Amino acid sequence: MNYSQGIQVLSAQIGVDPSHVARALRVASQTHAAIRVSHFSHLTDEQFKHLIGGDRYVVAIVANYAMRFAGRIEDAQLPMDVYKASTGATAHRRIIRKGVGTLPEHHNHPHVQQAISILQAADLPPIHTDGTHELRPGFQVMPSGEDKLPGWVLIAPDPDADDRGGFAGGRLGYLAVMRWAGWGVITEPLPGGLWAACHPDYRNTPFTS
Repeated sequence: MNYSQGIQVLSAQIGVDPSHVARALRVASQTHAAIRVSHFSHLTDEQFKHLIGGDRYVVAIVANYAMRFAGRIEDAQLPMDVYKASTGATAHRRIIRKGVGTLPEHHNHPHVQQAISILQAADLPPIHTDGTHELRPGFQVMPSGEDKLPGWVLIAPDPDADDRGGFAGGRLGYLAVMRWAGWGVITEPLPGGLWAACHPDYRNTPFTS
């Protein structure tokens, strides 16, 4: 069966067969009558990217249904949890303690804090450190040089990333989560295996020279 570009792109992003996305669209259209999702099936690749940036709540609903239909129950809630963390829509915002997910000196950096919240929403384990010793292994988020790369953060995956499957599994799972949250990403790792992600407010800002 031939599926629209929008369906194919979403199915690739969440790793399910396009038939599950098509079924999810039908159910979402019926269940969420106030949400106009039926047009989603006709989206081009570029239109889908705009929708991800502009109405990710709708896409998260469709992704949730599609994952459930595919039997991916353990992953189904992640797209919605990541969406809520990226927009601050969580009912009870998790407090990030100093030394969790980043070095203590980077604790108050707003983009670092946001990135940690998003990654934790995807059940990815953060590093715990006192700044000198690693108390518990996990991912680490670092600010980039704000003078040359405003809005960017660097992410070191947790040591067990390669052993996990699912939506946020593997080292590429970090890109999947940040992309789903609306951040820009560089799809090739930087030296040291770091991933680079750009806050949505800066995605259209050119690099400074």
